[in-house]
Amino acid sequence: MALPFDQTSFHAAIARVTLQMEQRLDSLETERQTLPPQPFPPTEKVAEYGPTDPGLVELLLSPGIPSEGKGLDKTVDLLLQHISPAIADSAGPRYFGLVVGGATPASLVADWIVSVVDQNAILHSPRTMSGYSVIKDLAMRMILDLFMLPTIMNILDESAQHQEMQTSDGIDFRALTTTGSTASNVMGMAAGRQWLGIHDRKVDYSQEGYDGQVVVVTNMAHATVWKAASILGIGRKQVIEVPEMGMDMEGNETDFENAVKELKRAGKSVLVFLSFGEVNTGVFPMNTYRIADICENNNAYLHIDGAFGIYARCSPKYSHLAIGLEKAHSITACGHKWLNVPYDCGFFIYRSHLEKSILEPVFSSSAAYLPSTDSGPSHPMNISIENSQRFRSLPVWATLYAYGRNGYRKIIEENCRYAKTLFDWMKNERSDLYTVLTEECPLNIVVFAQKLTPELEGMPEGEAKTQVLSKRNAGLLKRINETGVAYFSPTVWKGRPAIRAAISNWRTTVEADWEPVRDMLEQQASVIV
Repeated sequence: MALPFDQTSFHAAIARVTLQMEQRLDSLETERQTLPPQPFPPTEKVAEYGPTDPGLVELLLSPGIPSEGKGLDKTVDLLLQHISPAIADSAGPRYFGLVVGGATPASLVADWIVSVVDQNAILHSPRTMSGYSVIKDLAMRMILDLFMLPTIMNILDESAQHQEMQTSDGIDFRALTTTGSTASNVMGMAAGRQWLGIHDRKVDYSQEGYDGQVVVVTNMAHATVWKAASILGIGRKQVIEVPEMGMDMEGNETDFENAVKELKRAGKSVLVFLSFGEVNTGVFPMNTYRIADICENNNAYLHIDGAFGIYARCSPKYSHLAIGLEKAHSITACGHKWLNVPYDCGFFIYRSHLEKSILEPVFSSSAAYLPSTDSGPSHPMNISIENSQRFRSLPVWATLYAYGRNGYRKIIEENCRYAKTLFDWMKNERSDLYTVLTEECPLNIVVFAQKLTPELEGMPEGEAKTQVLSKRNAGLLKRINETGVAYFSPTVWKGRPAIRAAISNWRTTVEADWEPVRDMLEQQASVIV
């Protein structure tokens, strides 16, 4: 073989890594800290470690790839002594920055198998890749079932648990994995543009090229909507926000309907991106069915970005927030968020009739060495961005099989209970220290800031006040995160610098994680600076 290999050394390396990872997993449960155990020193101080730790100096000050490799044993030494300890425990129960979830035991074990078999899981074939093909199909059906979306199987099954959430018009859905919500939103926008080309403009954009006539209409959208518009050549300036979209208290959606009709009169085609779970607040649209009706009446395409909010459908307590999901043409969901599977994993969910007519023209790959099918479900390579793909569906299958619908209901409900506990404490018990910036906590996110002093209250609005608030917010966030008790992330809500807590980890419980975080928040808000 081209590379040096000793089976005994290899097994010993695996054993060493396994032991340290077991210890790391144990610490997530017992210590529940968020800081890296042993951060790297600042670059300017690395040389000071030379006499005592030449390996660290070599690692951090290396000019590039060595001409001769250092070998497996030395590499593992650096991995275990320096690199792994310098990585933060974002998989832990008190990591509230971003919606990152963690990795359930079943998904983590399955992911190890994925790395060992190292299969390019895009090569879907019932003969040569049957293990992947079967598991992929099972996992995607389970995902659709978890989100209470109709498939051809449960439409025919009158005993389906989620019949009340199905569409009445025979529409069924399919799903595939992506790298995450960004890729899924790119796919949704690409599919929507192609659909509008065929059904609204009578042109095949996948063949003829794009004519610049599609406008994206949205509200409360994630930043990836603008990114997708830029990647696809639609243009960031062609993303229009309608502030009241989905939030019309009367349910009429007059502003949204007027915006769509005005665009149509101007000769544009409309692609609607609707967020299920606003990223700073967890807020949902109230009038999804009305929005869907307006889309249908105006020949507009509806994509729902349900990255984490879609998981509300896992719980009877919260499923009412996400009604109308089944009215979308396509949907974004994320596995490495609330499903708690390892990075990276997203889902693109779509009406099955779009597979041949819309997705294949956009995403198909054709070459003599690439297999293809002319009948039955489309080959995965022809309906997704990637021609190579990790076996992401194995951890998905493993976690859903291991914990089932009730397991995920418990995760969602406990995470939301924690968020509500934090929200109520700040609003009702310690409003002298903190201000929550929303009227309610609908799901798993709390956005808050330190209470303003009388001097700041009286300060006129403007850039000077914003700068003071930004500095104050950054200082508080730094103190909070440096305790290692919990980790939060910064944001801005309605122009005010703020802090966001996103609760999405399967380990997080009120009983184990509330009191230490509460005490720490009290201490840090009371610091005089």
